Amino acid sequence: MNWRGLLAGELRLTFDILLGLCIGFAVLKSGLAERLMRRLAPRLRQAGVGAELGVALTLSLCSAKAGAAFIASALAEGRISERSARWGTLLLSFPAYLRRWPTTMLMAASMAGAAGAIFGAVLLLRSAARFLLILFILRRGGEAEGEAAATEGDVETGVSARDLRFNRKLLRTLPLAWLFFAVAYLLVPWAECAMKEWLLAGTLLPLAALTVAAASIAHVSAALALAGGCLAAGELSVAQAVFALLLGNGFGIVTRLFRTNAGYYFGLFSGDMARRLLFWNFATTAAFAALSIALAALPLLLRM
Repeated sequence: MNWRGLLAGELRLTFDILLGLCIGFAVLKSGLAERLMRRLAPRLRQAGVGAELGVALTLSLCSAKAGAAFIASALAEGRISERSARWGTLLLSFPAYLRRWPTTMLMAASMAGAAGAIFGAVLLLRSAARFLLILFILRRGGEAEGEAAATEGDVETGVSARDLRFNRKLLRTLPLAWLFFAVAYLLVPWAECAMKEWLLAGTLLPLAALTVAAASIAHVSAALALAGGCLAAGELSVAQAVFALLLGNGFGIVTRLFRTNAGYYFGLFSGDMARRLLFWNFATTAAFAALSIALAALPLLLRM
């Protein structure tokens, strides 16, 4: 057990959560989210997104956790339904990912060349497709459109998001986040060993690709560095490197859910709501991950 690595990870997690929440509060108090919402409100209403979810999406550009806290507050005060809160919370990951994606893409392309650039592009397309699917599900319910119409007057008459007061539930997210991060940290070595043992029974990938895939469970930068080295040494083709990166990314979904989502889900929402969020987060993310892995495997299968 690497206690120093665990402590460093917990400190980074704490810093990310607190910084994101502080930025989110600052955006709310400054009125920036409100001004942006007035411009976006017509388009959001057409998409079936009401003002409450619109503000949460705006906040998620700074921090998905701040956006989720806003949704939790709106749900507790009865301004949105539980269904809208559930699917609206699942929408928040895409705006948050858009903020991080340029850095991820630059790192991927610089470390792993063409394979890294393809990997980064697939991650963005996959996240965008998931966002559109969740938005479609939200609109199909009908109640989201009703909430969009009901809150139209709120945006125009100046019901201020700056008056929002987050409650002490936010303080409970940190201990839970620490707990779930530790669980995920303990799962990573076991997941790496299990994946290597399972994949070594097949012949689709060389050992270098298995190393890349296993490393991506722990952190994408380690996997990209390994992929770049293997590509430079001629041990992997571009197609094999892309497949290995996507495969490891797919296997890391569970640990990422525990590490980044479970803590604030259970801290902000009821236990039943948090379990539903985790399930649908996993189901929608895993579905698109499996599709991208299957498409990446096609060039390898055609060469066999």
